[in-house]
Amino acid sequence: MLTSMRNRHIRGVLVLAVLGALSAMADDTRADDYVARSRQFLRQLYPSLDQRLRPVFIGRRLHDPGFRSSDTMNLLTVLLYDFELGYAGEPLEDLWCSRPAVKAIFGFDWQTANKELFRLEISGPAIDGAAMEFAQNAGKLRGWSQAEVAAALSAAGARYGPDRKAEFLRSFPRERLKPFIGGDLEVVSAGFYFEHSAQIQLPPTWVVEAKWHAKDGRESDCTLSFEPFNGNLTMISLTPVAPNSGDQQDDKRKPKVP
Repeated sequence: MLTSMRNRHIRGVLVLAVLGALSAMADDTRADDYVARSRQFLRQLYPSLDQRLRPVFIGRRLHDPGFRSSDTMNLLTVLLYDFELGYAGEPLEDLWCSRPAVKAIFGFDWQTANKELFRLEISGPAIDGAAMEFAQNAGKLRGWSQAEVAAALSAAGARYGPDRKAEFLRSFPRERLKPFIGGDLEVVSAGFYFEHSAQIQLPPTWVVEAKWHAKDGRESDCTLSFEPFNGNLTMISLTPVAPNSGDQQDDKRKPKVP
């Protein structure tokens, strides 16, 4: 199965098919165990996901000749498929070409002790399906006011429309994110965005601008986005910062790319 999967993805990509239950993992996860941490992240941030979904992990090797590790897996994609396994451990049907219920792209900073999560992009029917459907339907209408958008979202079952900012901010998963980002997030601002036209069908989104405070004193900017129906996190963009080095305090704010 690994050979088949590898042939169906782009060359140079390491494919790991881990077909256990999503919730099956220990709590004492090492910081550099990126596969386990990504599973833990999905379990903690999206507890309503069907635990029968089967994860497939796809990791890229680092193309840095100066780095001697064979494969850190700090950049990886997780696909969650809705299928059952046969007696031999193979899917009962060949569903690899079907759309996964969840697609998540993770980026962990392998150069720091806590291996902070600095990048996340997650989508799929189980995450933002309702928001995407709403956008497709709303694309047929023009000139909606903010009040009309709020009313339409509420009628469609959204919990956090543009008129529910206070409720949305109360749902911000600050504590659940701490173990993965290696620090705290201070919310600076939150805004609701929805572009809808016959040509553009972007889903309605809450965008949060925050200040990241690492455990070791580093600080950086972080942007997060959420869909309004269930408040699911859909994106994290945290600017990585080099760890402090001795008394060189200027390194505190020196950006780098893992």
